[in-house]
Amino acid sequence: MKSTGVVRRIDDLGRIVIPKEIRRNLKIRDGENMEIFIDFDSVILKKYSKIEDVLTLAKRLVKMVNEITNYNILITDREKIIASQGLEFLDVKGQNLSANLINIIDSRIPIKKEKKTILTITDEVKKEGYFYGIPIISTGDSIGLILLMNNEPFNDIAQIVAKMLSYLICEQVDIN
Repeated sequence: MKSTGVVRRIDDLGRIVIPKEIRRNLKIRDGENMEIFIDFDSVILKKYSKIEDVLTLAKRLVKMVNEITNYNILITDREKIIASQGLEFLDVKGQNLSANLINIIDSRIPIKKEKKTILTITDEVKKEGYFYGIPIISTGDSIGLILLMNNEPFNDIAQIVAKMLSYLICEQVDIN
């Protein structure tokens, strides 16, 4: 563990304030869920990701969609890529999302790039192609993104595939 040098007092209601600078560095938003762990005499807070609970399913889904459609595909939570498949996305799994993709998740509006476009996937990775993305919304919260990429324009099947994946992930998240 890395010490921050910050000390905070617990108030009468048992609350402790996480300093703004730490929240900014860890990209913790107001209202975000935190998971609490205990390790001997330590309390550990971790950002909670609903999608990480269905990681095995996400890996199977991206592999299946890639094999059937040949689309490059990735599934994200709110800040990183949790599953990817296809030659264009071999190098991105586990990386943090670009501000561009985070904005798509926050907007809750599907995107469809009908002209060949360069899209920033992570701060280091930009890809050129046709894209279709749909935010994953579970119990009113935007929790991630399904992003399809192709070298040719998408037909209506891409929208159906992305919506189906989002639905399947939401169903599984809501069960857990």
